[in-house]
This record gives sequence, structure tokens and C-alpha cells, in this order.
Amino acid sequence: MKQFDTKALSNDFSAFVGRGKAVESDLNNLRDKVRNSIDRRIFERDDLEWYQSAYTEAFLFMYDTSFYDRRTDRYRIDEILDDGEREFGGYDIILLWQSYPRLGIDERNQIDFYRDMPGGLSGLRALTDRAHERGVRVFVNYNPWDIGTRREDGTEPLPDSRGYRPGFEASGAPAVADAEALAEVIKAIGADGVFLDTMASDDPGFRSPIVGANPSIVFDPEVVPSLESLSSISGSWLQRKAVEAPSLLTIRWVEPRFSFRATDRDSTDRRQMLNRAFFHGFGNVVWENIFGWWNPWPAADRALLRRSVRLLREYRTAFQDSNWQPYVATLCEGVYAHRWHSATVTVHTFLNESGSSFNGPILAAPIRAADGCKLRYYDVWNGLELKPANEDGSYVLSLSLTSGEAGCIVSAPEGIEVHLSDNQQPRLCESLVSRERVTLDDLSLRAVEPSEIVSVGEKPPDMCHISGGPFTMNVRHNTTAVFEGGCYGSVELLQDKYHPPMKFELVEYWIDRTEVTNEAYQAFLKATHYKPRNLTNFLRHWRHTSKQNQEPWNWQIPADKAKHPVVWIDLDDARAYALWAGKRLPREEEWQRAAGFAIWPWGDRFDPSLCNSGSSDTTAVDQFPEGVSSSGCWDMAGNVWEWTESERNDGHTRYAILRGGSYLKVEGSKWYTASGAQPNDCHEKMLLLYPGLDRCSTIGFRCVKDTQKAYSI
Repeated sequence: MKQFDTKALSNDFSAFVGRGKAVESDLNNLRDKVRNSIDRRIFERDDLEWYQSAYTEAFLFMYDTSFYDRRTDRYRIDEILDDGEREFGGYDIILLWQSYPRLGIDERNQIDFYRDMPGGLSGLRALTDRAHERGVRVFVNYNPWDIGTRREDGTEPLPDSRGYRPGFEASGAPAVADAEALAEVIKAIGADGVFLDTMASDDPGFRSPIVGANPSIVFDPEVVPSLESLSSISGSWLQRKAVEAPSLLTIRWVEPRFSFRATDRDSTDRRQMLNRAFFHGFGNVVWENIFGWWNPWPAADRALLRRSVRLLREYRTAFQDSNWQPYVATLCEGVYAHRWHSATVTVHTFLNESGSSFNGPILAAPIRAADGCKLRYYDVWNGLELKPANEDGSYVLSLSLTSGEAGCIVSAPEGIEVHLSDNQQPRLCESLVSRERVTLDDLSLRAVEPSEIVSVGEKPPDMCHISGGPFTMNVRHNTTAVFEGGCYGSVELLQDKYHPPMKFELVEYWIDRTEVTNEAYQAFLKATHYKPRNLTNFLRHWRHTSKQNQEPWNWQIPADKAKHPVVWIDLDDARAYALWAGKRLPREEEWQRAAGFAIWPWGDRFDPSLCNSGSSDTTAVDQFPEGVSSSGCWDMAGNVWEWTESERNDGHTRYAILRGGSYLKVEGSKWYTASGAQPNDCHEKMLLLYPGLDRCSTIGFRCVKDTQKAYSI
């Protein structure tokens, strides 16, 4: 048996395609030997048996407007599950993705994001309960690279430049503290599993608190684990566009009950992935909102998934056959077949990797079963019974397969019913989800109402005059290594770091010299009795008694913070102040023009003494007089990010542009958003969900006023 290497099998099975009985016997003996060396008791657990046939997982990006309705303050869980049943054949799992790419805007960690979701943990519990009522399991997400935000154990963030902690060995206690906090979330909302982002396995210290919260929890790594991990990992994602023939994943050969789900998030045509996944008996991940850009599954892909998942579920016991045989002999080179058995039927899956269409004999098959019963053969992929020819005592089965297409033939003794589907299209109805392909050009910019007009000769107090004229805005995404999705321009520029130059004809305007302060915002509250419809995290740092909960105008500014910029306000809170003040928020190009034409507001070199960057808190808005822009504006780099009037919505994702950076520097991973002071030409795309998450300790604003020239014709 030394000539067989399980590691080699995972890369190439070509030497064993159509093998003879002797080689097949040797391979089976090797497989038994490998199995006997691995602890696979997890696959015998009754409470985890459901996971073995969990074929469809929906990646639910919680910022998608189809998932949460901010106008009615509710999760659209029933509509999402209805859509899944109609278009994708029904979900077995939904993954609630909460953090990236928002992590790093403020100090909140990934677990805080679940706590601050709409309705808090009780709101997520209601969502989970409803999913369970409909037979769907719910997973939460864990990002091991989140080491630079607020620590659950109260320790300092980890300055680990690797950006991840593969076995948690380097981080130890903080990772366990994360696990304990995540366990509280899992218990509170009733979650069934944990998706392990960027990971191939779990860790005993991390696993223990989570299993304590839910002994039946499933750990679902993003990366294919090792065989040794089968003692605790019984499924994972597969990000390889499935596996091309004649390759074979050793883990699938050794343990066919392992739950694989293939995914290819950036693809616009998933048919190759879906055909290969079905051939190997894998499920799939349905993922359409890719961290803030809409990549819908076209109708052909949805139909193909419905067809394959129906067969995977119908013949699930066969697809978990411990003695299944990969790459059995076929009658056409380049057309491959796997053979699977259940108690009553035999299933052959096919994949045409010949490079051209095929129509003809594909498989020699027995006429009778071992017990003498006559066999009938069904092309369940296309929904018809085959009438094979008898040639020299065997049936010869024929199929028609286009290049890259999968197929499936089921054989059963006479008298055993085999269901043949006509693969009907989903019923017509008004769908919650529009699957029109959205480009960046389709992002609609929210209209901006003019402010009160500054008359000719008038000089508004504490504001800087910005002259009009042509202005070219050269802007790039944040200074971090990774960003997700473009902000505007052609869809072909989606992953470009730099946006194309944008030309504007600016009309003169006035902009606040400083960011709006706590004391200025308090004056607004007292004058208007403004109260947001949703108070979650509104002015979270201000003090008040329980009797004052609904009276923000009676809340108290923290000591020594009157001259600091107001934070913990969302875009609408900032707009409300601006309207009261006879102003409005600046458009992005107006903000950048006021910041000046140099790299930084004060010049072309960064000088940490000229701004608040890398500190633990905000500073007074007049603390850095040497760091003003050429227009006279203070704190346009650092202190706090600033909202701009730049809200866009493509029907799935709402976002606004932040400018300037903040005092907070979150380090340790390339996956965080930008942090610290930012150059004049850098912006951050801020995904919007609802006020409780949109309000941050690091985001404030300043205002502008229009001039008479802007509206004189």
C-alpha cells in the first residue's frame, strides 16, 4: 500500500480513474486504514446529523436593505426565507454576517456588533426562533483577526501585525475571552453554528466556552480542514469553484458525511461551480451582497441550484455512502462518473470535462441487481426514464451533456419508485429581492436641499469662505490594504483603489471652521427638543438619569468635553442640527476643496503634532492651531471622522462617505477600515444599517452654508 498517498489523492486521482478491482480493493483498504486512525465520532452524533445534509447556506449580509427594513424596524426574515425557497430551493442554514467591512471605524469589536444590531440580542433571538420554526438553522460569524478593537477581557488591543491568529496560541487569553463573549451571544439568540472566518479549524480553548453555551453547536470553517480536525469539525466551505475532475478531496473520500458547501463570491456565472459541486455531492453557499456590492445570481444559476439541491436532498443517504467509489469507468474519455449506493438505489453522478458537448453511450451497467431483480434506469437530472440497449449482457446507458455539465442517473429495482421532476420554474410573484444586476452607475445620490442663503457681503461667524470655480476631485479609498466595493463610477472599477477624477463647477460657499461641538449640539437640543425616533446609542457618552431617558435636551455633557466634537450621532442626527442652524452637511467635493490642495491640510508631510491621531479620545476643536487647512479649517485630519452629504443607495446597500479620519488607530489586521488621521484625498465608505450601529464614538460633522450666487440665475 505504500504506493498510495492520501495527500497525493487530494490533488490528482487521474491514475485511478476507471481502475480495476484489485486497485479498487487496495484503495478501499487504504481508506479503512486512514479512517481507523482518525476520531470521527462527531459524525455518529444524533444531534449533529442534520448538518450532514445541509446543502444550501445563505450568506446574509445584515446591511442589505432587503434583510432589515429600517422604516418599520424589523428583520424581513420571512420574506428572505420565502425568496430562498422560491429561487434557490430553500436554505438549510443562514449565516448572519455582522462586522466586516465596518470593523475599525470605532473601538467596538465584532461581538459588540451583534449586541448593537437592531433590537439587540432579543431582536436576533426572535429572528432565530422564526428561522427555526421554518426548519432553518442560524449561524453567527467569528473573525479571528479582530485583535485591535475593544478587548472583552479589558486588556489592551493586540499589536499583532500578522492580522490573524491561526491557532490562537499567540493570543491565548484574549481569544478565550472572545469565545466566552461569543458564547453569551450564541446562548442568548439560540444560534446553531459558528462560521470561522479565514480559519481551517477551531482550538480547544476557544471551543470550550461555546460548546458550554450550546453542546450541539457546529463549527464551520472557511478553509478546508485537515483530516486530524475531523474530531471536532464536520463541515466547511470550499472556495475552489468546487473541485475540477479528476481531482479528489481526501476528506470527502475518507468521510463522505463531511458537509462541504462551495462558494465563488465574485463570479457572475456560477454554473461551473454548481456542476462540479453536484458531481462531488457538495452543497453551495448563496451569497449575493458581497460586503456592500450586489452580485445577484442569474436565473440560470438559480435554476441549476434548485435542480441539484433537490437531488442532493432526495438521495442524501446515497451521497453519504461510506463505500462510495470515485471516478469509476465510463465509455467516454473526459466524462467522469462517481458511484454512490443507498439501501435501494444506486446513484451515478457525471461531469463532462472533455471540452466539448457529448451525446452518446456513457456507462455500462448491470441488467439485474445482485438479488436477481431487474433494474430500471432514470435520468433524474432531466426527469426521464432511460430505455437502455442490452449489449452482451449489460445495459449501455446514454446521456447528452454540454461541455462542463453535470448529470445524474439513478438505478432501482422494478417496483421501487423513483421521483422524476420536470424542474419547474419558480412560481411568479412579487419578489422582495430584485435580481437586476446593479452597477456603480446605478447608485442614486440623495438630493441635497439648499441651506439658508448667505447674502452678498455677509460673513457668517466661525465659518470659512471657500471660493467657487472648477474643481477636480481626485479621491481614493482608505489607506488600508483592503477595501470592499467601489463607491461610484463604472462597475469595471469596482476593485480599483483610485476613483477616476471627477470634475465639479463649485459655487462659493461657507464651511464651519471647526467640527460641531458638544456644547453647540446641546444648544440645538434645548432649543428644539429634538429626539430621534430610535435612541439606541444616541449621545451614548452623555450623562442622564433614568427619568431623563426620553429627554435628550436634559442630558449632560461629560466633564471637560464641551469643546470636543459631538459624537455618537448618525447622519440624520447631524442633518437635524444643520437644518436648525440654517446650514447643511457638506458634499464630499466641498469637504475636500476646503481641506486644501496639499496631501494634508497643513502641507505635504504628515506631522503627528498637528492633529489628533493615535490617541485614546477626542480633543477640543481648537487644540491644533498649526494644523489648519489653507482655507482656515481646523481638524480636517484626525480628531473625528466627518459625515458628508453623500448618501447613496442602489436598492441593496446604503452608504455615506466619511472624511478626515479620527483620533483612534485600530491596528493588527489588513481587514480593518482606515483609522487615524487620513490624507485629504482619502475617504471611507460607511455602510449604513440603523442608528444603533451608525452612531459611533469616532464620527462627528461640520456644516456648510450656501451663498446667494448658488441660486441666482
